Order: sequence, then C-alpha cells, then structure tokens
Amino acid sequence: MLVHTQLFHDEITLRHYSERTRKSYLYAITKLAEHYNQSIDTITEPQLSDYFRYLNLERQLSRASIQLQLNGIHFYFEHILKRQFRIDVCLPRPSQKLPQVLSKQDIGQLLQHCPNQKYYTMIALCYGCGLRVSELVHLKVSDIDGQRQCLKVCQGKGAKDRFVVISPSLLNLLRHYWLKYRPDMWLFGVYSYGDTHPLNVSTVRKVLKKAALDAGITKPCSPHSLRHAYATHQLAAGMLLNQLQHQLGHKSIKTTERYLHWSPELGHKGGDLLANLG
Repeated sequence: MLVHTQLFHDEITLRHYSERTRKSYLYAITKLAEHYNQSIDTITEPQLSDYFRYLNLERQLSRASIQLQLNGIHFYFEHILKRQFRIDVCLPRPSQKLPQVLSKQDIGQLLQHCPNQKYYTMIALCYGCGLRVSELVHLKVSDIDGQRQCLKVCQGKGAKDRFVVISPSLLNLLRHYWLKYRPDMWLFGVYSYGDTHPLNVSTVRKVLKKAALDAGITKPCSPHSLRHAYATHQLAAGMLLNQLQHQLGHKSIKTTERYLHWSPELGHKGGDLLANLG
C-alpha cells in the first residue's frame, strides 16, 4: 500500500532520473509494502532490517539487486516521507566469476541469424558502438553525423550526452538501412496509435535471444553482452583505456578497467570491429 505516489513520481522527474530508475525504485517500495501488507509510512526500522535479511537469506538476491532495493527504499523514505533510517544491511559478497565474452565469430553468427535488415542494423550498431540498449532504441536520425563519423548519444546513463566514434562500415550499413526503411525521427521507431515511438527494449532482447538460439550460441547473449564484447575487442585492437571510457560513457575509469581483468591476453591488432564478420 503506497502513499504519496504522485509525489514520488514528481521527485523522480525533478531529479531527471531515468525511466529505468523510476521503475526500479517503484518496484522496490511496492514490494516492501506488499511484504508487510501495510502502508509504507508505518514501516519501522526493525521491519526494514528484517526485510533486507529476508531478501538476502530467503530470496537469495544478488548483491546488486539488494543494493538497488535499498537505494529505492532509501530514496522514498528520505525524499517522500522525510524520514531517515539507519540500519545495517549485510550484502552478499560480489560474484568473482568472469563473464563469457562473445567472440567476433559469435557476433558474425548473430548477425547472420537476424530476422531482417532492421534488426541486423540494430545489433551491428549496438555492438559496433558499445551502446546500452536504452541508448540504442532512443537514437534519432539526426544523431548520426556522417561527415564527422560520429554518433550522438543523448541522455545516456546519468542523463549525459556524448559522442561516440562510428566506423565507415557502420555508416555504410546505416545508409543502406535508411534507404530501405526511410525512418523520420526515431532511427528504429515503431508506428502505433497514429504516431512513431521508440522500439521497446524487450523487443531487442527477444530478437537477440532468438538469433543466439538459432545460431547455436550457448553463451549468455543480451544487449549488454554485445557491449561487453565491444569493450573487450576494442582493447584487443589497441584502444586506450580512457578512450574506451568515453566511448562507453563510464563515469569512472575503474568501471572500464574491469575489462583488463577479463582479458589478460589483450594484444594490439587494430582494425575495424565489423571487418571480416560472418
């Protein structure tokens, strides 16, 4: 049972938080209220402590999931209820498993099994520029600067704009895509209710999952897997770490440095990421 729902949405909007953050925070406070079946403004600190023990011990949520729940609940208590709470939350140790990074051959197989030119272009662009899926679906035709060979990513994570380098082969692919589909505003928009809207991110995930299944790829395959593959392959091609940080839109270079630990065999081979795929 939530109170002050409209105030919550207003506070999220005022702080220019992303829609993903809005949904995550709303989910966190909704689940807390449902767990105790009482209004969230009556929940006590001992109840909060017990709830996070429940998430850890019984639900066995990951460290990141529990931290996200804590962030959402803390936001609601601080900015909506004007209450401070101090509880000790024991977070699970972070996983030390190294991810299975998609190879260039895997990327080529994914592209071969895309259902049409639109999704082929989307997957190639997501990988070839290291984009987040939310950034991919919100690209506009006007964001492409062919003369400067760059792509403007508007309001990425942290509500920041950035320019990313785009290869000649990707630019050529985008030209062929535009000639066939003639998008107006949204580069990968869908038409519904008399207007064009950005494609839903879940659609991209489903298409990618189906392509991986058809290609016989058993590694985890999501839009973020393409981003990881891009970063790893770019470092192998000789890109400097600070350049990769800017390309990916990381606030801290420490976030980018993790790719060095994932790939100790990195060399300096150079070349276009999309060259010789398939």
